[in-house]
Amino acid sequence: MTAIAKPRKKNVVSGASITSTAPNKPEAQTTSAEDPASGRDMLVPLDKLAISPSNVRKVHHEEGLIELAALIESQGLLQRLSIVADTDGRFDVVAGGRRLRAMQMLAATGHWPKDQPIECKLYAQGQAVQVSLAENSGRQGMHPADQMEAFRRLVEDGLSVAQVAGRFGVSPLTVERRLKLARLAPRFIDLYRADEIEPDQLQALALIDDPAAQEALWDGLSPYDRSAWRIRNAVTEKACSADSRLARFVGLDTYEAEGGSVRRDLFSSPEDLSGVYLDNPTMLQTLAMDKLRGVEMIVKEEGWSWVACSLEADTSAWRRHGRERQSEREPTPEEAESIERLAAEQRKHAEAYDRHQDEGDPDADDYELIEQQLCEALDLADESLMAARAVLQHWAPAQLARAGALVRLDHRGEIVIERGLVRPEDGKATPREAGDATRPDAEAVEPASTRAEFSEKLMRDLTAHRTAALQAALLQNPQVALAALVHRMSETVFSLYGSGDDIVKVAVRVTSDGTFAEEASEYGDSPAATLLGEAETMWGDRLPGNPEALFRWLLAQPQETLLDLLAYCTARSVNAIAARTRTTANHSDALAQALGVDMADWWVPTAGRYLGHVSKTKALEAVREATGVDATQATAGMKKPDLVSYCAAKLEGTRWVPAPLRPCLVSSGLPEAEADD
Repeated sequence: MTAIAKPRKKNVVSGASITSTAPNKPEAQTTSAEDPASGRDMLVPLDKLAISPSNVRKVHHEEGLIELAALIESQGLLQRLSIVADTDGRFDVVAGGRRLRAMQMLAATGHWPKDQPIECKLYAQGQAVQVSLAENSGRQGMHPADQMEAFRRLVEDGLSVAQVAGRFGVSPLTVERRLKLARLAPRFIDLYRADEIEPDQLQALALIDDPAAQEALWDGLSPYDRSAWRIRNAVTEKACSADSRLARFVGLDTYEAEGGSVRRDLFSSPEDLSGVYLDNPTMLQTLAMDKLRGVEMIVKEEGWSWVACSLEADTSAWRRHGRERQSEREPTPEEAESIERLAAEQRKHAEAYDRHQDEGDPDADDYELIEQQLCEALDLADESLMAARAVLQHWAPAQLARAGALVRLDHRGEIVIERGLVRPEDGKATPREAGDATRPDAEAVEPASTRAEFSEKLMRDLTAHRTAALQAALLQNPQVALAALVHRMSETVFSLYGSGDDIVKVAVRVTSDGTFAEEASEYGDSPAATLLGEAETMWGDRLPGNPEALFRWLLAQPQETLLDLLAYCTARSVNAIAARTRTTANHSDALAQALGVDMADWWVPTAGRYLGHVSKTKALEAVREATGVDATQATAGMKKPDLVSYCAAKLEGTRWVPAPLRPCLVSSGLPEAEADD
């Protein structure tokens, strides 16, 4: 043990007596160590020490004792125990009980002898309580930031992570985590000391290795939107979790062996793959597809007319395909005999089970045991018979020539092979297959031969604004949001799909502000952006910060709060962004109609949002529709920027919106006469 520097005069306890080991020099009599009020330094065997009843600290915590014991073993006892003499030759510790328990732990595990001499300071019995109170009052533990920097200095001085862990009684992972935080930009360490940043925010920032990039991300976020979740999401937005189905399918080792970069969150559980981020999702998808194609080649050898493979877990694109049933060939005489024998055995067990159910005594001690045995025998007979009959199932040559197979991944990342699929064009089309109007994923669009009135880019721009308006209106109307959510669930459960009815993406796939900012011109200045941003900030402040607490928090909320949150989450799932002009009403129109959404309240035809993206003719057409005035002559000879400014001024305050943003009334579903009534 590396002991502290010893005073010039030390008393050593031997049994119940105290003897001086220092020379009896005159100056020793006048040192503070000899002053009864300040205590007297001495060495006491460990097995002579016990916690005093006068020790004011009555609540003892076991946490950190191992760490403290390791510190004392490697560094020595850096602070003496305060003791008073007992009547039986032993000594009571009035201050330092936790240190005493840590040293007793060292003795119990064989690291120290039981009579290890311990640095103590002896006080008079009458001082016990005040000494204990003085040492335990006003104590403040080391700030974690100081420990982080201390660990970093030790490693920089040449100690390994394992050595630091051993000396301070912590795990190597704990040291690595402290070092990770210590390497953050100094600015964040200062913020941590000033209690201006939370530990979970530091942990999220630690996902970035470059201190300059850490600061750039922090400064790029709104001061009101720097939660740990937001930081982590910004860092890993384009990454893929190792717990995703693609990553599980490919395997983390395979991905890394191919050179894929990985970002690990040291602060998540080592067993939690969701804390491992794969930074190259494109490579991951390529590896997954290569692996899936290997299975595809094996399935092709079965003789199918076609084999496709897909990484998508959603099978909606394959709903129009028909399905063939396997044919059953004639059994050979031996197979027929075996099947008949197994069928007879199955009937025998079934009859025995039924007889026990009808005639057995339920009050008998062995009734349930016999029932279980009969049930197990019947199950085994059923399985044997099914296995014998399954051998007869096969795909006939005609089926192989007509049908195909799909090799895909399910939501767990496991391979699913669906055989016997018949493409609509290869089989007899049913009325449902013949028209696009009943397809769940079909949209009524203009015929391909017709020139679109609006460009695809402009259509996405306009419908992005409309989607944002629908979201903002939904969060203000929980009742409609609830109806929209239940509608989406019902159509999924009961397969009641309609054209365009899947705009509420209940999966839930969030249509975020980032999407709107990319698709919708000047989105940040729109009323919808303001409302959605305020709601996001409000819920971000109200919800607990960690996933484990979220469900408990929800359980404690009144229904009104849950409905408001449901409205927000449902609103954020809506995605009605489209690239083509709609020719018939769909569910987004029904939703807009139910919400009373007037896009004139949410969108104005500025140069950046509309006029600068259309031709002069379309811009003048907008003015004519809005004002009834044909400005063709008045704008003759104007350059495009001047004409745009002119039209923007004319349209100001008119509440004009282009056709894609106008309401498309949805039929009530009633007969015409009843609807009129």
